[in-house]
Amino acid sequence: MKSMIATWEDEENNRHIQFLVDYAIENNEVEIKSVTPKKVSFVTPQTNTVTRAIGVHTQAGQEFLAIQIKQAGKMETIVMEIAAREGLLVSA
Repeated sequence: MKSMIATWEDEENNRHIQFLVDYAIENNEVEIKSVTPKKVSFVTPQTNTVTRAIGVHTQAGQEFLAIQIKQAGKMETIVMEIAAREGLLVSA
């Protein structure tokens, strides 16, 4: 299994969520094994500067944010990024 760090820029809520993605390559396809949010950074929308950052340490917090990341459609982008990095064919 492989891992990568990714960031979701949740502009609607003025925050950036950094998360760990564990994945495997199965039959030339990316299979996401888990998504674990690690840090939330709150940003000022006008300047996009971080005003505060907090770690995500509880399982409930990680599960809540992982659902939001998936509902935002971020995982499709992550799968395509991983596939490109791994040299897999990506169909549009």
